[in-house]
Amino acid sequence: MLRERYVTPRNEDIVEKLQAFAQARGHSLLELAFSWLSSRTQVASVIAGATRVEQVEQNVKAIGWALSAEELVEIDRITK
Repeated sequence: MLRERYVTPRNEDIVEKLQAFAQARGHSLLELAFSWLSSRTQVASVIAGATRVEQVEQNVKAIGWALSAEELVEIDRITK
């Protein structure tokens, strides 16, 4: 049921564009998500789970990318 609701051609297109956006800047989609969340004033904390050491390392690396105002505008354009 959730797949039908969220895995749509439009959402798949957005994910592909966000992936390309992140890769063009040398980052992963996870890093983009963390950076976007941490840029939101209404988000007090980004809570990340991890079950492997590699995931902890990825989470630590992800928080290091601060999106610029221009990048935030581009993300808004991609996701509208």
